[in-house]
Amino acid sequence: MAPPPLLLLEEGTGESSSPPRDATKSPHSDLRRKIYEKLVKAGKQGGLDDSSFREMLYNHFDKLPRRYLIDLGEKKAEDVLLHRSVLQECALPGSSGAVIRARFLECIPDKSDCEGTNPESDQCQKLEDLTLEKKHGADNTGSVSASSRDSNHKLVHEIIFSCVDRPKLLSQLTALLSEIGLNIREAHVYSTTDGFCLDVFVVEGWMTERTDELIARLKDKLMQQNGAPSSSTDSSSSVKIRELRQQVGDSEIDWSMVEKGERIASGSTADLYRGTYKGSDVAIKMLRVAHLNNASEVEFLQEVLILRSVNHENILQFYGASTRHPNCCIVTEYMPEGNLYEFLHKQNDLLEINEILRIAISISKGMEYLHRNNIIHRDLKTANVLKGYGQVLKIADFGVSRIGSQEGQMTAETGTYRWMAPEIIDHKPYDHKADVFSFAIVLWELITLKVPYDDMTPLQAALGVRQGFRLQIPSGTHPGLSKLIRQCWDEDPEIRPAFGEIITQLEDMLQQVPVETPKGGHHRRYRAKKIQKKS
Repeated sequence: MAPPPLLLLEEGTGESSSPPRDATKSPHSDLRRKIYEKLVKAGKQGGLDDSSFREMLYNHFDKLPRRYLIDLGEKKAEDVLLHRSVLQECALPGSSGAVIRARFLECIPDKSDCEGTNPESDQCQKLEDLTLEKKHGADNTGSVSASSRDSNHKLVHEIIFSCVDRPKLLSQLTALLSEIGLNIREAHVYSTTDGFCLDVFVVEGWMTERTDELIARLKDKLMQQNGAPSSSTDSSSSVKIRELRQQVGDSEIDWSMVEKGERIASGSTADLYRGTYKGSDVAIKMLRVAHLNNASEVEFLQEVLILRSVNHENILQFYGASTRHPNCCIVTEYMPEGNLYEFLHKQNDLLEINEILRIAISISKGMEYLHRNNIIHRDLKTANVLKGYGQVLKIADFGVSRIGSQEGQMTAETGTYRWMAPEIIDHKPYDHKADVFSFAIVLWELITLKVPYDDMTPLQAALGVRQGFRLQIPSGTHPGLSKLIRQCWDEDPEIRPAFGEIITQLEDMLQQVPVETPKGGHHRRYRAKKIQKKS
């Protein structure tokens, strides 16, 4: 039976997820014991006997991913009690919501004069800065001398955040920290088994050791993000929804003609079903009623309008949509062989160069069509490329896509961290060249069959990209592909090629690669080196 298409595949199980690791290689059990022994020796049981304290501690560990202990390490044992206290307060009945703690860590030399150097040789900012293995001053209560507070130094703080886990929370938090002028040096984010998040950020940019005002600013910003909209805003959204529904026009389908079958995938706000419509196999993306509000409905209708406006062999075919509650859905063709992410990571052997090029050309042609029609996808990744029978590949999931000119300059942090362009991570204005950066990561996946930045959490990967870190291209990679990848993920969007140019480069490479040997015969080793290009 063919695997189902996953139009709504989230990264791992969420933005806080790390790639799966081999449990047999984990020092998890040993670290548990060492942390427990260290806390007992320090007299941190809080009045509990040793057995009860161990049980309390291990229950805390069991709620968090295995990498929590590995990230923390034995030397930060006492942080476990702080983290448990934060999660416990967050889970109290009648809790007001988010729990935030902040503490001063250390004062460090300001190395901003090193900005702009080659990231591969830059000694001022290394990737190690993004992991908890770098120690940030043991004495959290130590004072900083007046001479340390001059313009040549920065103060480093740690912020611990916990609340009920929800989709897109991590994006909201990083945007919030950016809004109050904080630069994230490290980030460690975890989801608990009982539905809460524990996010630890090491930041710079707060100008005093005192953290009371910092916590107050964070809570105030968080309330602004999550506060109820004013009646005028609500009214404006309702008008927007009515306008968008009118634009849907003849793409509105009769729900009674849709036959919904089994659920085959789930996303943050919608579920995907297989079904039939007018005798055709279809995929039905249905908004969950629980997540239906003005903002999600506007996003849903914008996706409908983009889908109805596109028609290309490498773009998922749109059949229609139902915009009426409670059956808000998008009906598209059914792609029977799942998505490219699943395909790549099930392979035992590396792909042949001609297959890599064929896949890359198909994706590039779909993206070139979108950009030619002023559509920015904003979440290009292998999970959003679907496979049909034969060698058919189609780009899908336009939930965060936008018409390039509809909102002026775009600065919103949108997409998936492992594939995200640095200008999006930095909340700078960006355009269609952000998709080209994401395409470079897709090319790297095709070559390596690996998850990008598989030894990092998604946010650590994003912070590394922001500071100039890039994935390692294998030494045996086709030189043309190596060059193209480096062009596509260049820091400067202006240097990245457009998809029309990318297609030309890929097709030139395809003309030069070896072709398969026919059974019982010989073949020319290479195709013709060049073909006549159309003007």
